[in-house]
Amino acid sequence: MNSLRPLQWVGIGLGLCLAIYFAYSHLDYFGSVSFLGGILLLEIIVITIWRYDQRFFVLLMIAFLWAGMHVPMEGAWTSGRWVVLVAGAAVGCIAWMRTPRKPFGVFHLIAFFCICTAFVSATVSPFLQMASLKALSLLLLFLYCASGARLAVLGREDRFFHGLLWGSEIAVYVTAICYFGLGESIWGNPNSLGASMSVGVFPILLWGWFTSDVPGVRLRRLIALLLCAYLVSFSMARAGMVAVVLVTLVFCVCLQQYKLLVKTAALVLVLIAVTGMFAPGKLDETLRDTKDAVLYKRHKEGGMLGSRRTPWEKSIATIKEHPLFGTGYGTSPTGEDPGLSFGTVNSNAATNREHGSSYMTIAEWVGLLGGLPFVALLAVTVSNVWKVCVAMRRTRDPRHYSIPLAMLVIAGLAHASFEDWLFAVGYYLCVYFWFFAFLLPDLIPGAVTVPGTVVVSRASRQPAAGLGAVVSGR
Repeated sequence: MNSLRPLQWVGIGLGLCLAIYFAYSHLDYFGSVSFLGGILLLEIIVITIWRYDQRFFVLLMIAFLWAGMHVPMEGAWTSGRWVVLVAGAAVGCIAWMRTPRKPFGVFHLIAFFCICTAFVSATVSPFLQMASLKALSLLLLFLYCASGARLAVLGREDRFFHGLLWGSEIAVYVTAICYFGLGESIWGNPNSLGASMSVGVFPILLWGWFTSDVPGVRLRRLIALLLCAYLVSFSMARAGMVAVVLVTLVFCVCLQQYKLLVKTAALVLVLIAVTGMFAPGKLDETLRDTKDAVLYKRHKEGGMLGSRRTPWEKSIATIKEHPLFGTGYGTSPTGEDPGLSFGTVNSNAATNREHGSSYMTIAEWVGLLGGLPFVALLAVTVSNVWKVCVAMRRTRDPRHYSIPLAMLVIAGLAHASFEDWLFAVGYYLCVYFWFFAFLLPDLIPGAVTVPGTVVVSRASRQPAAGLGAVVSGR
């Protein structure tokens, strides 16, 4: 080892000399904001890779959230998020292979077939380069979720979920301040607000509130939970409302908490009754507006699904035209003049339109034959959720770490029935959802482990700390 030290110093010296020479010969680049921003991004990535399992997930979500929200400098992350995802997938795979962890399973094999199908469908797209890059983004996301995501959670579940609860609370309070205090719609359109609160935050807060033992913490999380539910109703996004109601029902029924359901329904009725007593005219007007906005989405003449009927009809017609491998992953030609399609890498009016459902979207992108692996992936995901629900019903214990994951997946699958984000990798909610969907098989109660892993499935009669629950007082 001592004989190698001089060589190491020589290598460091040569590296410094090359860096100084490069900086001196490209001084004009340092006047470019984009160039300096790229250097800053690389430095941040290096810092997070240094503690990859603890820091990288936070950076990844910040990058995708920043690119998708209406906040200052959002455009800077439009390209930067892909650099972060590439680094996360590459480093995650290398770290996973060098560490004795759980092996890849059936879920990951099916995900691999989905990636293959996406690349095959890209070959039939008139926008070959764009569709190929979209398929590549799916590959990077699934690689990260199969490796880096598991490194971030397995073996450090308590710290991760404790931080996730804090992040969910902060997200709710910041959103409320921006919308009600500053009048800033940071999530963009109301559907995005409803999606982020109902899928990304509500299931985590519901579980965190229910498992809190310290009165002060329980009250704080209850306030955040109620505020989150109000933000969903404020968005008038019916997909978000359906997700919240479904998660609450499944959570309470599986844990046999029927009193909680009754109390929730009674609280809603009391609030409506009190409002009707003091402001009957206002209540009637609010109910009419809510009915028109939520049930009909301003399309009363078309019925309850009038706003979705036209996108669905267009998608069905396109699927009939391209039944095998679809229009190409990530591309939905609208018939508009695309101009020079070669070299186009970003979605535009010629390649992107509303579908009204994530399941309709993937069927159009990859076709009925190409959609079989995606159907299998969703089926296995639902099967994993079912196993968690069965364990909840049997033990009546809410403290296992698989429960918030299962509730989040339920909310995401329900919400995706009415919105087009489930396989749109550029959308932050897609990254967030698949991160937890890939984790769920490892945390199912009774999951098989290999040497070097932490057992996360425990008997329900053990104390809270042994169950991996949220530790009291946090």
